[in-house]
Amino acid sequence: MGPELIWTSIWALCYGIGLLLLSISTIVFYRLFLHPLSRVPGPRLAAVSNIWHAYHARNGRMFELGRTLHQKYGEVVRIGPNELWFNSPEAFDKIYSSTKGFEKTDFYSIVATSLSTPKIDCFLRPHFADSLDLLSERDMKRYRLQRRLIGRVYQTASVIKFEAAVDEVIKQAIARLEALDGAEIDLKEWMHIIAVECLGASVISWSPGLLKAGTDWGSSAHSYLGWRRKSVMGLFPTLTKMTMRSNLFEWIFRDVWDLKYVATPNFRSFFPDVGKRISRRIKSTLKPNAPKDNRADLLADLIQLHKDKPDFTENYLRKMAVTNFGAGHETMASTLTSIFTMIGTHDDVQKRLQYTRAAIREAMRLHPVLSMSLPRRVPDMGSHIHGYFIPGGTTVGCNPVALHRNANVVIGPDPDAYNPDRWLGGETLDIRLMDRYSLNWGGGPRTCPGKNLAEMVVYKVVSALFERFDVEVATPPEIGQPSYFLSMITGVKARFSSVAPQMAGKDCL
Repeated sequence: MGPELIWTSIWALCYGIGLLLLSISTIVFYRLFLHPLSRVPGPRLAAVSNIWHAYHARNGRMFELGRTLHQKYGEVVRIGPNELWFNSPEAFDKIYSSTKGFEKTDFYSIVATSLSTPKIDCFLRPHFADSLDLLSERDMKRYRLQRRLIGRVYQTASVIKFEAAVDEVIKQAIARLEALDGAEIDLKEWMHIIAVECLGASVISWSPGLLKAGTDWGSSAHSYLGWRRKSVMGLFPTLTKMTMRSNLFEWIFRDVWDLKYVATPNFRSFFPDVGKRISRRIKSTLKPNAPKDNRADLLADLIQLHKDKPDFTENYLRKMAVTNFGAGHETMASTLTSIFTMIGTHDDVQKRLQYTRAAIREAMRLHPVLSMSLPRRVPDMGSHIHGYFIPGGTTVGCNPVALHRNANVVIGPDPDAYNPDRWLGGETLDIRLMDRYSLNWGGGPRTCPGKNLAEMVVYKVVSALFERFDVEVATPPEIGQPSYFLSMITGVKARFSSVAPQMAGKDCL
């Protein structure tokens, strides 16, 4: 290679680097000073790139960001070049209204891939199979139709008949915990064990054997690490769609962000068995002249719904049956863990079983299942919130951690303190407002259809276990707890010491 060619190559390289730096500088300058959201306060690095947000998501700092960002910057925070977090009833009412046109974002398409993987076309558009997917469905009309289809199955009057199955699981859990004789346990794992067993009993009349084994085989820890990956990938929807089309892109993305994780040697997932049992039972039940199945569980109700309403297709049936486990096992375990952690670290509360409901609601307020906002897309015509004009296509949402500690929403002093007394005194207007602005079950009309089943399980488990045990809890510092889109208190050690059953617990619900 001659000297002239070498110098030409060097100049071409320098020119390319210079052009790249100029392009980056132009983008940075535009996003900081000329972008329509440039007036909104927030971390400067967050305004430049989603990398800042993704870095903190990867490191599990979502709960901490929800707690501190609004304290520092106010009710509106720019959390990304094109994303805002809000912390106010005004923003909640607009963003999560069923009539304002704020639809779900691409983030949910990424999160939903654990239940159904879309096909990505050459224009990077996701195409989900025609299956009922309430989590990622963005068309509000279609969502309403789907909710109406399944509505009767998840009403309180319907799920209450599963109480006996849940009671049997609780009875087994009490016996198992009594046999431990006060030995130290990992609270998150045991709450996950109980949650999965309750789901198995009420949905498909089946036990995965976790209570008998005394372990969840690492499935809760494995699933939680999966949320670390999904929380980061959801912030880069275009890149994530590219990874779905190319294994090479997927490998590069996960390697750059250090999102790979290896299952523990004893890891065993209960999902394959769930899927097989659901498929086998649906197939046998829908055969012509099939013998009557006398199991009275949620799957039986869904099968009957399919028979009564052809619009509720067999694909919908399969998807909805599995979704009860996919959407329920972690959220229910997270809720139970936070409740037992909060009540277990407040002896005065533990001794007052008569207000278990207030104690549960307060724990769920302080430690919501989600730590990132529930993102929505601003309609094409744009919107005004808190004096800012927000262009169409901007991602907006309320952060549950911040909103649940907002002094304008929470009754009483010190919203950061655990104080179940806030919820006492009957269903007053103030208490109804705290419920209204809760994001524990989703935002506005997009609430979890399994709420009634989950609440029934949670209230029964908490009431029964605190009636039979003194619970001693050792908690790690709140700061440093890993939290992603889904948030779960980890590292909590607990001891369940048997006490004589108390009649007071009978009326705690």
